Amino acid sequence: MQIERRQQTRYQVNDDAFAIINPEPVKLVPILDIAMDGIGVYVNNQDKWLKNATKIEIMVADCSFYLENIPFKPISDSKALPTNATNLLDGRRCSLKFGRLTPSQKSELKYFIRNYTQGGAFWQIRQKISKLLQPFSDGKHSAPSCNTGMWQNLQRPTV
Repeated sequence: MQIERRQQTRYQVNDDAFAIINPEPVKLVPILDIAMDGIGVYVNNQDKWLKNATKIEIMVADCSFYLENIPFKPISDSKALPTNATNLLDGRRCSLKFGRLTPSQKSELKYFIRNYTQGGAFWQIRQKISKLLQPFSDGKHSAPSCNTGMWQNLQRPTV
């Protein structure tokens, strides 16, 4: 049994959130979970590009949230087995520790955690209220600069 070393609570991320890792070529990967000090992402077993990357971006598929230039360093890399036989994507879970974040990035990250993770009863109540108020708001946070065509056929693995 491994002892939990995290200082921050980890939150499971909704299915429509992704990390963009920026070496050449750019890679879009599903976010598994996130905390104020790091993120867990799912990568394909053949991908070796993570070693060259130093910054990631976090985005939501509908462009309602986008956070860029987040410094990180890889902490762990482990095999992620599919939960069912229909998921043919064997991959790895990579845990990434955030580097020094600006106050603005910290604020945006808190917003992301409050609004795009599964945080229990408070989150569920907030989502219901948010849906009621949605006609009065455009629902956008941060300057969207994403291209939804990039991930239209991307399927999220079940791990």
